Amino acid sequence: MKDGSLMTLASSRRRAMATTESSSLSSSSSSSSSNSKEESRTGLRDTIPKCYHAAYDLEGLVRESSPATDVRAPSPFPATATAPPPSLQRKGGHILLQSLSTPSRFQSSPLTPRQSLSCLRSLAEFHAASLGNAPLLTLASRRLSPAGGSYHLRFRNPEEVRRIEESWEGFRRRFWEGMDDIVKQGRGRDWKRLLEKEGVANLGRRMRDMAEWVSDRLTPGAEEDGAVLVHGDFKAMNVFLPSELQTHSPDVTTTIIEPHDIHAIPPAILIDFSCVGIGHPLSDVAMHIAHALPPHHLQNGGEDRLVEAYLLALERAVRGRRGEKKDSSWTFPREEARRQYRLACVDYARFIMGRFWRTASPETFENKRGSGNTTLINRDVDAAMAFVEKVDGYLEMFEKERERECGKE
Repeated sequence: MKDGSLMTLASSRRRAMATTESSSLSSSSSSSSSNSKEESRTGLRDTIPKCYHAAYDLEGLVRESSPATDVRAPSPFPATATAPPPSLQRKGGHILLQSLSTPSRFQSSPLTPRQSLSCLRSLAEFHAASLGNAPLLTLASRRLSPAGGSYHLRFRNPEEVRRIEESWEGFRRRFWEGMDDIVKQGRGRDWKRLLEKEGVANLGRRMRDMAEWVSDRLTPGAEEDGAVLVHGDFKAMNVFLPSELQTHSPDVTTTIIEPHDIHAIPPAILIDFSCVGIGHPLSDVAMHIAHALPPHHLQNGGEDRLVEAYLLALERAVRGRRGEKKDSSWTFPREEARRQYRLACVDYARFIMGRFWRTASPETFENKRGSGNTTLINRDVDAAMAFVEKVDGYLEMFEKERERECGKE
């Protein structure tokens, strides 16, 4: 079924359920620790829109027990249908949410480091609300999805991975051939040497061979340590930022943030929970940074500082919910966090390479340059190549880890 209006109706239940689940998550988790400070108890409520009303009627089209955000859920419409079937009459749904189109909020992409901290602070509150709550995660696994993100491997067309070597070779050739013009026109640095590197030349084959291994390690069960509800589509345009962070110079290179700055940054408001499911928290962080941060903000330790800032915010949010002192007790093991983040970068690269880079070229990048809803690594040459360079190194690490595992079997 390809009719846009029908697809909108079919997804109305998913959006209604996902939004109301997130709203109830805010109220239930915030009241679960009566000894928490008020700041900690109300943190999540300050980071998602108020949901005033949600309703839907899709009886006979979608089973009430079907997962709300699992994109594998079967469509109620025949694949060959060309017109709305009679069963759609008087069916649909609606959500009444808080209006965010006010002078106090704005959207932007790409982001500055301070704007990113605002997003990551809110993300930490969202993750903290479900961390360690096995009953909640088990319920979400049934009612929402056992895995978060529309780009999760289990939800993608298998052809993306099967043809990823071909997709990558085409991308590499087009950008290598166009690199001289890119440099001449001031649209990016000269990345030819990177593209000629043996490991990078073989990146498509390597990604195909490692795709399932990587995805498996980013797909925890509801009762596993570290599992949370992930947003699943944490791009810059899925947040509303506080107006005090607005700037007319998003590309300034002098902005340096420190991890502890995140506690003083006002939180963003998160929107669009249609891809929520179970996952590891650093998956959202990896997508956010790749999607929204220009490479010059990630150099000289900038990326590490953003990840550390998120971890500090997550630790504070979790401690607040448990009634613990802000500088003691629960911490996120840094080695495990770094591993999760690197795995998530590789996993996101697999999605981008298979889904978008098959047809990408210097020309398509230029056409999308100003599209804030498009991931930065699919519209900015330097961002894309810096991401490739990073993923090449991370993938090599995990290839060696898998070899060690196989040697023990």
